[in-house]
Amino acid sequence: MNKSIINLLLFLSIAALFYNCSDTSNSSLSDTSVSDITPMFDIQNVDIVSPDVYDDSIEILRDTIIISSDSEDEIEEDSILESDTIVSEEPAYDAGIEDIDDISIKDIGVEDSYTDIACKETKEFDYNCEPDKPETCPKGLCILKQCIAPELDPYRWSECGDGSCSVCEDSTQCPADCREPYQFKNEKIYDGSNTITVWVHGFYNKKPEDIKKMVYGKDRGCSDIEKRIKYFGIDRLCSNESGGSNSPTQFTSVEYYGAVPAEYLTQKDIDEIEQYPYDTNAALHRYALIVAKFIKYKLSKTGASHINLACHSMGCLISRYMIENDIENLATENRIVRWFTSAGVVAGARLAKLYDNPTVQDTANLIGLELSDFVVMHPDFVMDYAARWDHRLYEGNSPLFKGVYITHFAATDPKIKDAMNIALLDLNNPGDEPNDGIMYTLDEYFHSQKDTGAFFTPAGRKLKASHSYYYVDHMTLPDTDSAAILATAGLFHKRRVTITLKDVLLKNDRENHSLFDGEHGKSPAEISPQIEVRYNPYIKTRYGIDTSVHFTSVEHRSADLFVMNQDEEKSIDLKLFDGPVFDGMDKLYLSIKLLEIDYYTRFNIKEWSFDIHQELASYNGYVDLRDNSFTIENNNIKATISIEVLDIY
Repeated sequence: MNKSIINLLLFLSIAALFYNCSDTSNSSLSDTSVSDITPMFDIQNVDIVSPDVYDDSIEILRDTIIISSDSEDEIEEDSILESDTIVSEEPAYDAGIEDIDDISIKDIGVEDSYTDIACKETKEFDYNCEPDKPETCPKGLCILKQCIAPELDPYRWSECGDGSCSVCEDSTQCPADCREPYQFKNEKIYDGSNTITVWVHGFYNKKPEDIKKMVYGKDRGCSDIEKRIKYFGIDRLCSNESGGSNSPTQFTSVEYYGAVPAEYLTQKDIDEIEQYPYDTNAALHRYALIVAKFIKYKLSKTGASHINLACHSMGCLISRYMIENDIENLATENRIVRWFTSAGVVAGARLAKLYDNPTVQDTANLIGLELSDFVVMHPDFVMDYAARWDHRLYEGNSPLFKGVYITHFAATDPKIKDAMNIALLDLNNPGDEPNDGIMYTLDEYFHSQKDTGAFFTPAGRKLKASHSYYYVDHMTLPDTDSAAILATAGLFHKRRVTITLKDVLLKNDRENHSLFDGEHGKSPAEISPQIEVRYNPYIKTRYGIDTSVHFTSVEHRSADLFVMNQDEEKSIDLKLFDGPVFDGMDKLYLSIKLLEIDYYTRFNIKEWSFDIHQELASYNGYVDLRDNSFTIENNNIKATISIEVLDIY
């Protein structure tokens, strides 16, 4: 990684120690009103997130703990939750726009939308500003006429997606409520024939003098992860290999930075792209347009019909923006069939907010960092412009996602190897959230998808985007064998496995009930499953590699949690693993540890810090990849685990 980026990251983290982003005090749900909740883009400052932000009809009893990252149905079905129910710990309500192809971001101003003052909160924010007009950048910094880290109303899009097109909405502002249905062409084909795989790289440092020399739209050939995918049995040509540039099944990648157009771009293409300068808040649209035109060029040149997308970091934000805004009609033409993200900026990068600090500004100026990257990765910008359909940061509900098979891979090691192993984000992480040093892990994937944007199997089974965790830092994740294995399964194979904790009988809660029982903590029991999944014996036998593809733990702050009383029996229905597998696999290795938790600051559990958890039960072994279930039982607990295997086509 470029040393100047590391220096910047260090400055960012130091600045984070002094950065005042609203109220950082932690509070329990029982004494917090909706008006008191920290805005959604500051979820690192909130231990418990109120579901009232999603739907006022949801009633939460006093002792509810919001804990699991996989239980979308409780929220979506407006059910009344009981005190020990698992609820999705989705970073609170979040909120994009429509038909950006016809609108220049730099031309969208306050005067361009609604004149009725009652409706001014329900339109996208204009990130252009005037230094002498504070109202153009509320509580933010206006630098070079770009508004950095403004303070926006977190509920400004709360009505979008409610099914009613109000007087304050239109098809541009809220497509979910007001737009006519998209008209789709062609059909998606998932078998990989006639399908090009395109890698979209992440952010990297570039000085203005470097950008002027770089060629945008350039074919960069095979990315490193695509080369490793080839090792795992997908034998396809790279675009920079002999005959590869004309192959309809090639691996390729594209450069979106630069000021010099690639030779294949027409003058019309260039004129369109240059409407969106890279050094303004129009940069994200520019990057997405370059990537989309590259894909169109490849489709035309090779005769390929479909695209697999793969990405890292900011490249995933570019990919999301391209899909949700239907750039070059790639989504409505059903060109994009699969999408793999690694440590993706899916819901924005909260680190971008730290530009609102003189130390960070000075550092960025020293290394020539463009302001535009901080603007476009800011969660508020993503909410307004990338999460276009209904402005939900953490949801992939747009019909433009429907039928796209999505695999997210998220990182959980906060220590950046290339930055002296400093846990950068943990320098300012009051919510003790899992993170990879650059991104908060919860921002790296869709937490839910409504039917409008979901994938459905031929049998009619809904599959939302899957996500897996791996303990490496942000920059390392796409370079791992684990990323290549999951990318191979997600982009080229046809099966998905879901492992679920179904029912639990808690016989012994391992909490303190008497002076000499040797236990600590108090009832009820807080139970957390620690999970590891390996695609062995298949991967180890065929390729000589032994690595996990999913790992969660309390120590990594990635494990979910639920609450039970002793002698209670209940349905948990908590996903332990959900992801793509190789077609040739007939089993996988699964490790489960059910732990009783006495100390887990992510969920505000602080009963006993000297022994943070005790094991209730464990399972370590192979499980068959067929629909079945098995039971783990001892004197502490009885738990039923289900395995479900589905074909996606």
